Amino acid sequence: MNDFLNQIAPIWTPHPGQRLFLEHPAKFKVLACGRRWGKTEACAVQIVAAMHRDSPTEHLILAPTLEQARLLFDRVEEMLRALDPTQELKVRSSPHPRLTFGPHRLTARSGHVPRSLRGLEATHIVIDEAAYLPESVITEVAMPMLATTDGSLTLISTPHGRNHFWRFHQMGLRGEHGIWSRSAHSAENPHVSPAFLQVQRELVSERAYRVEYEAAFEDSLSRVFRQEVIDAALVPSLPSPHPAGPVCIGVDWARWSDFTAVAVVQGSREGAHLLSLSRTQGRSWAEMVRSVAEQIEAHPGARVVCDASGLGDPLLESLKERLPLHRVDGLVMTAANKAPLLDALAWQMEKRALLMTPHPELQREMEHFEQSRSDSGHVRMAAAGSGHDDLVIALSLAASALPHRIAGIPLLGAARRFSRNRTHRTSCRSFN
Repeated sequence: MNDFLNQIAPIWTPHPGQRLFLEHPAKFKVLACGRRWGKTEACAVQIVAAMHRDSPTEHLILAPTLEQARLLFDRVEEMLRALDPTQELKVRSSPHPRLTFGPHRLTARSGHVPRSLRGLEATHIVIDEAAYLPESVITEVAMPMLATTDGSLTLISTPHGRNHFWRFHQMGLRGEHGIWSRSAHSAENPHVSPAFLQVQRELVSERAYRVEYEAAFEDSLSRVFRQEVIDAALVPSLPSPHPAGPVCIGVDWARWSDFTAVAVVQGSREGAHLLSLSRTQGRSWAEMVRSVAEQIEAHPGARVVCDASGLGDPLLESLKERLPLHRVDGLVMTAANKAPLLDALAWQMEKRALLMTPHPELQREMEHFEQSRSDSGHVRMAAAGSGHDDLVIALSLAASALPHRIAGIPLLGAARRFSRNRTHRTSCRSFN
């Protein structure tokens, strides 16, 4: 690896933390990174270096979403073109990104469809944001692909509570099973200024800062959504068909500092799926209403619940005008109704009555969504510090509109018969 780093030096130079990661010979690496540490760059170099060896290699990038996997895929392509401009490079983008470089191949896939990955082989797998994928994708899908190739596995992610990624990281710290692991602070990247980190420390809670920028594995008693709750709701792919029941949509409005979020669920309180989740920022109010309306129109007959607090009230009225055939309700979010709304969502997820595929931003919001008690005794539920909670609120609104499923038809006994004569005789005796 040291020779290759010298070769690639004209276009890329690692900082000390990246060099340590790249030069370690372990086949199973677990890297817990703070944001902006440079994990995409480091893993791209890891793949490009293997593609410059004589023996053919088969690389696979897995991530919670295909967009996330594309980031690393695109960086590998850029490096290959910059390093070998005359070398033939074959790239296709559909149905998923695939690259051929001489005898070497690279594929990027989403972890949402593990069934389509079973049975494949690879010499190297990189799982990006591994903490946000179900453990089964790693142990039941990725690892078996390396069984016959004596291949290598790299797990990289920002921490997400003490879940499976933390357990793999702990194995590496103990030196078990040949695993190498390390926590990499954002400050290791010389391009991340101390001034930037200081601003972030002031904007977010201390716990959120330790997780996001110091790669700390932390859980908290103040969390509304415990790690076990999130893990209970997470599945690699949604079972088919979706549960019987109506489609319910939650909308949390925002424009500049926050996001307008839309969550779509289907089913009942006893069993539902999160069908889609989206958020946008920086549009005009008219554009925002139009965008939300278009998403709702994709689900005819859906029930819609919007946050009607503050500016949400006129937006609610505009949405009603655009969607006269939909039931669109508003809910003014107060401390009194927010707590039970979110408690109900957490309980539904804990019972595995609401299933979802990985959504890293939603999972991050849930991780940093905390409850605190004011001096007056009121419970406050919100994102810690100045973090975002738009996706969580939208999902809680959608879930609140789900109906309860009727378990069955109650069984009634036979009609009761009364004897007129007996009743009459009893009545007569009572007067005597």
